[in-house]
Amino acid sequence: MRSGFLLTLVLAFVSVPLLAQSNDIGVWYSSVRLSTTSTTDSDVKFSSGHGYGASYNHFWFGHFSTEFTYADLRNNGRIRVVGENVLDLGRLTTKVATGIALWHFSRSGFVDPYIGAGAAYVKAGDLNSSDLALSSAGSVSIEKKWGWAANAGVNVNFSHNIGLAIDGKYVPYKPNSTSAGSSLQLKLNPMILSAGVKFRF
Repeated sequence: MRSGFLLTLVLAFVSVPLLAQSNDIGVWYSSVRLSTTSTTDSDVKFSSGHGYGASYNHFWFGHFSTEFTYADLRNNGRIRVVGENVLDLGRLTTKVATGIALWHFSRSGFVDPYIGAGAAYVKAGDLNSSDLALSSAGSVSIEKKWGWAANAGVNVNFSHNIGLAIDGKYVPYKPNSTSAGSSLQLKLNPMILSAGVKFRF
């Protein structure tokens, strides 16, 4: 009798934190701005771009959660001289994966602002265009890098199971680019603003 009561009590204490934990998955539409790389003779500039992403978030206790996100982003690039476009670089595809520790200010509230920081991995595809093919540069390869990310946003919780979110991330990213034996360090530093739907379970 006593052993049964103790077993029930232990199971109750174990189940409380498990019930308190929750997860959510999100789907996102993102806009992204990249920094301009300036040299003595020219600028490497990318237009504002867009993309899509997905996320998985786990609440561990209270206001603390961790979130893993993946975004696939696209920007068109060009080289400018004295403010004039002189060479089309083609489309840059950037894949950004982050692992962020988040602090939620009002987890159970209708409006839940949050901030966080964590690790980032960024991989950019090669740049190709007809202008590059005709020039001496050819294809441009861009270095993939690990780094960090800063994050802030707000969840709007319509119910326990579904909500909307606005999310902003800053990811410092200064990779080396190489083409035809020459190299240049790019200053890309994606600023990613996303709107998404979150499903909690």
